[in-house]
Amino acid sequence: MVGPERAVADLVVPLDYTYNYRVGQYLEKYIQELGNKKIMAVKCPKCDKVAVPPREICGTCRAKMDEWVEVGPDGTVENFTIAHVWLNKGAVEKIDEPKVIAMVMLNGATVPLAAWLEADPSSVKKGMRVKAVFKDPAEDALTDLSHFEPV
Repeated sequence: MVGPERAVADLVVPLDYTYNYRVGQYLEKYIQELGNKKIMAVKCPKCDKVAVPPREICGTCRAKMDEWVEVGPDGTVENFTIAHVWLNKGAVEKIDEPKVIAMVMLNGATVPLAAWLEADPSSVKKGMRVKAVFKDPAEDALTDLSHFEPV
């Protein structure tokens, strides 16, 4: 019989996996150019979508995309969310300061890029202009595009 109060168990299964895999030609070129402080995208020859990060096949019309174009580094916040927790090895942890994750439509792109936005969460608005901040020195990693900040 269960009374008004019942025991609740919180189970955490730590996930600590290291993956080592090849990212493919498109992401490899994208990452290399981030090290040069450039954000590269690919343009679809059929529907003119400009996707970043680049992908080989257009998500809209399924055409092969192989025309490279530079986009950004400025853009516009299309949407955003404010994170108050973090997933660490399968466990949800509170974070000290809320973090903003934004969908940024870079100048010249037609598909938004998900990225960190370093700004006071209460000041973030749809339509806000932002610019890319790159790591210096570059580490040849996706994280060479460190985050975005308000213009």
